[in-house]
Amino acid sequence: MTVNEFNKQYKISAEMQSKFNLIPDAKKQLGSSIAGKPKKMVIEIFKRFFSNPIVTISFVIFIAILLASIIIPLTSPYEAKVGVSKTRFSEYLPPLYSSSKTIPADYRNEIWKFYQTLKNSEFAKYYGFFLNTVSRDSTSSPDFNLTYNPYALHTVAALHERLTLLKSSGKVINDAVVAEELAKIPRLNTLLGTSETGYDIWTTTWYASWKAIRVALLVAIVQTVIGVSIGAFLGFHAGKMVDTIGMRIIDIIQSLPELIWLLLFVIILGANETTLIIALILVGWSTPVSTTRLFIITVKDEEYIVAAKSVGSSTARQVFVHALPAILGKIATNFVRRIPAIILSISALAFLGFFKEKDDVNLGQMLIDALPQVSNNFWILLLPSLILLTLSLSLQFVALGVHDALDPKVITKGRKR
Repeated sequence: MTVNEFNKQYKISAEMQSKFNLIPDAKKQLGSSIAGKPKKMVIEIFKRFFSNPIVTISFVIFIAILLASIIIPLTSPYEAKVGVSKTRFSEYLPPLYSSSKTIPADYRNEIWKFYQTLKNSEFAKYYGFFLNTVSRDSTSSPDFNLTYNPYALHTVAALHERLTLLKSSGKVINDAVVAEELAKIPRLNTLLGTSETGYDIWTTTWYASWKAIRVALLVAIVQTVIGVSIGAFLGFHAGKMVDTIGMRIIDIIQSLPELIWLLLFVIILGANETTLIIALILVGWSTPVSTTRLFIITVKDEEYIVAAKSVGSSTARQVFVHALPAILGKIATNFVRRIPAIILSISALAFLGFFKEKDDVNLGQMLIDALPQVSNNFWILLLPSLILLTLSLSLQFVALGVHDALDPKVITKGRKR
């Protein structure tokens, strides 16, 4: 309705209009100049989240681990869980920064015998780049310490194999032929060395980390969706028969540790990735249910929900529009905290020997396989352990930051300050 229509409807004369003391346009002020510019909730949430330096650093660390676990396996020249070379002596290579290796040996040692073969070969003059790196202590005992360059050993093994084949085919071996064959041999550049089966530790560990994070994110999302839906329903029907039956079922599930249930499901369903995800969901959905139910009970009698109920809002609207946004911070916090818990559960299963894959690898499997190999290369145990520890710690601090950023009570207290 326009001003003229309003005046005409309520019979306001021109004389009466002149008596209205309206504020002149020159003195009018915008509401934003009095109350301040309206704040966008999403921007405020991000500001609160990144206002804590520890949370920010933890979030950056988690993102860095996530990106590294995706990018490194894709860009690495080596495949995860696959030997870096089909040539002999690609196992137990040391880190790239170490050019020599010392091992206990005797005259039956494979490397020592191969060294003697090369030394007495007609092509020995071409093998100097390796033979000159070999030395042993001066002890007269059958046992001695053998020092050599393992990367040169791998290269000379490939060269010796090629020259032997060429000679058997009748080709004349000379300096040009040797230089040509050496150029064809790929040089190994394993950043942290290789395992007893010859796979690259750096690439395989990051691949296993990505696999653990991927499974944990999927399982945590499904668990949270199921748990929040059921928990919100039970919370709004607290004390009723459906709530009593539901909570007794959850009590039965939570009466045993999650690891025991996981072991039972893995034994029944199998130990591949799909059945593991199903087992983790079946075991873990009860915790989000009980926590969400408790959170809903604490807010369902708040004034804004009572008001919504009094105007005829459906239960679904009360839950999803009014109740869940009030506890979103707690739900998000529990979701983030479940991710490292799931990763550790998978690792624990593999470490106990219940989730060992033949053609694939996970962090727990790497840890248990690393125990007998750690004396040869400590990185095979240290790197996956550091990644597991860093993931767990960083996500715990991220969860605290999510709670402070989303929890309405924390936000209200922050504004009062």
